[in-house]
Amino acid sequence: MAERRGRRAPTVWTTGSRLRKLVLMCWVILLAFSLTALASTQRQWENIRQLTLISGPAKSANDEVHQAMTDAQAGLIGYQLSGDRALLEPYFGARARTTTALATLQDKLALGAAEGGGAAKENLDLGTRQQVEAEKWWANALRVEQALSRGERTDLFESRALFRRFLGANDVLGDRLSTALVRARLEAQSQVTQGQAISVAVALVALVAMLVLGRRVARTISLPLTELRDTVVRQRQGEGGARAQEDRGSSEVRSVAAHFNALTEQNLALQHTQALALGGHRITSDIGRAMRAASDTQEALDVVCTELGAGLGADRVIGHTFDVDHMVLLGAQWHRPDLTPVEDLTLLQDLGELGELAEELWLSHECRTRDDLLEAELQGREQVRSFCEATGARASIMVPIGFGDRVIGMIYVLMVRGPRTWSTAETNVAQAVAGFVARAIVEAENQAHRREYVHKVEMLDRQKSDFLATVSHELRTPLTSITGYVELLQDGEVGELTTEQKRMLEVINRSTARLRTLIEDVMTLSRIEGGVSKSKFAEVSVGALITHVVEELGPLASSRAIELEVDVGPEGAVVMGDKASLDRAVVNILSNAIKFSHEGGVVTINSVLDQEAHRVLIICQDHGVGIPAQDHGELFTRFFRASNATDQSIPGTGLGLSICKQIVEDHHGGQLRLISIEGEGTTVVIDLPLHEPPQPPHMIGNDSHSADVFDIRV
Repeated sequence: MAERRGRRAPTVWTTGSRLRKLVLMCWVILLAFSLTALASTQRQWENIRQLTLISGPAKSANDEVHQAMTDAQAGLIGYQLSGDRALLEPYFGARARTTTALATLQDKLALGAAEGGGAAKENLDLGTRQQVEAEKWWANALRVEQALSRGERTDLFESRALFRRFLGANDVLGDRLSTALVRARLEAQSQVTQGQAISVAVALVALVAMLVLGRRVARTISLPLTELRDTVVRQRQGEGGARAQEDRGSSEVRSVAAHFNALTEQNLALQHTQALALGGHRITSDIGRAMRAASDTQEALDVVCTELGAGLGADRVIGHTFDVDHMVLLGAQWHRPDLTPVEDLTLLQDLGELGELAEELWLSHECRTRDDLLEAELQGREQVRSFCEATGARASIMVPIGFGDRVIGMIYVLMVRGPRTWSTAETNVAQAVAGFVARAIVEAENQAHRREYVHKVEMLDRQKSDFLATVSHELRTPLTSITGYVELLQDGEVGELTTEQKRMLEVINRSTARLRTLIEDVMTLSRIEGGVSKSKFAEVSVGALITHVVEELGPLASSRAIELEVDVGPEGAVVMGDKASLDRAVVNILSNAIKFSHEGGVVTINSVLDQEAHRVLIICQDHGVGIPAQDHGELFTRFFRASNATDQSIPGTGLGLSICKQIVEDHHGGQLRLISIEGEGTTVVIDLPLHEPPQPPHMIGNDSHSADVFDIRV
């Protein structure tokens, strides 16, 4: 315990703290280097200032004083000796030069004395002495120059003595200034060399220190990062269990390593889950394919139990369906070879709560998994104990089979050898397979219901056809008798008739004709609903078809004083079809045109051949009552009649256009088009495919003349 108290927990540093320390050390080193360089530069600056501002300018000014005084002395002596005033020219300019140089010299010496020590003050005193000697010489020179100008003789010895005294003072000061200048230059060179050496030494020390510190910091940061990178590379290369060290490096690196390890665990868990899901998907697909090959529901249940048990590694699988009273209808089971089957699956129906459990699970869209059926809270339940005794189960998945709100059965996936923890993927497989079974059962029931429904519809259709045939026959027989007796009465075979009797017979005759038309429409409708065998199709000349229909309906048109304009078209207008059906279609449209035309009107019917489009058009046009626009959508509906026809009491059954459309479009692959304007008339077009008989080989490639093409768009 004492040792534990004495130990210190390892300090976890951060990358930021290390980098801050490194930056701080770099700043300290840089500051030391800067201060050293600054001190060296300051000393060099002082020497340079001494040279450039004091010693150098003072020496130059002293030399200028010497030169100016020498020029003045030479000019004055030359004038004295020769009397030539031109020799005084250097003398006159030297006075100003001497004054300026002396003033500059005194300023520099005063500046040096203010900043320097005793030597600088001595130089100032020497400068003052030189200035005094120079002024004495100039005072004497002025008297000499004035005396010479008056022609008087002067003493050269005094002037020379004064000049020598000036030169003595100038030389002493010049020597001191030269010595100081040389000393300052040597000191400046020494300081430059010393400053460079110090700067280089400090720079080397700083560089070495920064390299050492940087390397230490880099190693403490880069090594953990390198190890982390190597771990990532190992994982990428397939080493899924590679883990990063969480006790190396900075706190950030340790945090990254910890998160990386956590992510690795999540990836492994996800891969495991995906593997289970893929395995479940494979099992589900195999069971789905096997069920599609099953011939009935019992075989489908057998397939499900076998494939589900082998795919999930279970010990036993039981599946059964039941009725609304939870009585077993179909059952199947699979088990491992070392197990015995459940002798009687109907024992499960004695466990009445299982049926209620199935309904509960189905309505809640759930399944029930038990990892250990012998757990204390489960073992105490009578239903669980009975189920375990009947099946030997220790762990189970119970999945209801249902569709919509209907519960059909149950699937049990069982472990007998011991408990088992079921995965989500395994329960999903069981639920998906239960859905397959439910759809198979419902599909089988639907197929049975569909077959029964089709059988009933076929029976009703046969009964309808038989009824129509019988009724039509039974109606036509008395109708023929009525028509015969009416004709006898109208012909006067039984005596003369009164006008009122003739009128009554005409009404009877019209009603008889109307009834005959209705019977024929019903018989035609019954015949075309039964279909037209294309094996009985033959070449039909459209021109002959129109001619026959016009001959048949000519008396009807004459009775209403309606003129028929007929153009049968070219001989090449031939179609393949059933002649009787096509004849009925043309009769319907022409009879409608006559019926809905005004007395004395004109009805045209013609045939047009379109060789380019390979079509034959039969066009019938009247100028009668027309059809209201609101009725156009219902014209081809059975038993529908236009509103104006009903209002005007024009007779009809409402079957003509419907029959015509079915004959043209459903049986002959054509089109029936109609244009009608109320009060102006109606145009009906029967558009049929042109039949072109194959040409003999010797005719292929020959030119042929086709009839004129008339294009009508409806």
